[in-house]
Amino acid sequence: MTLLNQAQVEQLKEITTQLRQVRQEKSIRIEEIAAQTLIRAGVLQALEEERFEELPEPIFLQGFIRRYGDALGLDGNALSHTLISNVVRQDSKSNRKSSDNKPNSYIPLVATYILLLVAASTGLLYILNPPQFTSESLTPEVNTQQSMVTNQ
Repeated sequence: MTLLNQAQVEQLKEITTQLRQVRQEKSIRIEEIAAQTLIRAGVLQALEEERFEELPEPIFLQGFIRRYGDALGLDGNALSHTLISNVVRQDSKSNRKSSDNKPNSYIPLVATYILLLVAASTGLLYILNPPQFTSESLTPEVNTQQSMVTNQ
């Protein structure tokens, strides 16, 4: 699992505590929830026991929490939304910070594209309008050489 910040871990702990309490109040075994939600029992146990390092990425946790909450009769969407909104907000902040540190690589790309366009245009013009080498352009040289030979 990717590292979560402290606020996200606390939010996840609150959600899992609520899910575990509701499940225990209703006397439902983890195996029953696993069969109903199609989530492995080991993942549900890790979730309830707060072994977050054994869990998949946060986007998968959102789906697990939603299905787990729905299976218990809770609003799974609301539960999963509270977790994922914190994760998405944090990820977008970190992406903005990392993109600010990157050097601007657009200028070399633009220069390369311009050179490619010029080369392609030149090649296309050459193909469409090839230089005209006809027998007439070669004939004067031949005629001049022949006249020189006959004059001697």
